[in-house]
Amino acid sequence: MKFMNETSLLEVIRKRRTSYQFLDSDSYPVEDTELKICLESAIWAPNHKLTQPWRFWVLGSDMQKRVAEVYAQKRAQKQSQNDPDLYQSAYDKALEKFIRIPKIVLVGQLLAKDPVIAKEDYAACACAIQNFQLSAWYQQIGVQWSTGPILNDPRTYEMLGIEAENCELIGVLYLGKIDEDCCPNQMVKRKPVAEVTVFTD
Repeated sequence: MKFMNETSLLEVIRKRRTSYQFLDSDSYPVEDTELKICLESAIWAPNHKLTQPWRFWVLGSDMQKRVAEVYAQKRAQKQSQNDPDLYQSAYDKALEKFIRIPKIVLVGQLLAKDPVIAKEDYAACACAIQNFQLSAWYQQIGVQWSTGPILNDPRTYEMLGIEAENCELIGVLYLGKIDEDCCPNQMVKRKPVAEVTVFTD
């Protein structure tokens, strides 16, 4: 079996960044084949006892507009707490922002009754999201992993047909094509390995 060059893999991991700006989706769409590669990568994340606790919802344009209303309301309520007159402008701005996102994927975790398994499953879902992000970045697709308030809103669950007692939404992945201007390759510092690792005898 021939594995990917370890230098290439490390470069993808090191260069990945959270993306907040995307290229116009009309000119630079995220193709279904590209998204499928990201999802396929996600489901190969490690998961104890093969619980496979992750679930994904890829929003179509109609559903994106419906969820956008929840997003916009939440954002407007927060931004207009001290000045109610700001609500409508904040709502309109947030609505437009959400609708313009090229592609949106919601990630859920099946809820195990055993708290130990539930903790393991959350870790597995986080690994799946990281796989998704790395696969996206390799294809010049940027991702923002958000844990915003739409994940806790009952309307989101209702619109997607999710039973909250069985599955919890844990992340929203906003994604789209990027270039260097969309996501500058800024220097991000990490503590050296020697500072965070203990090698024992």
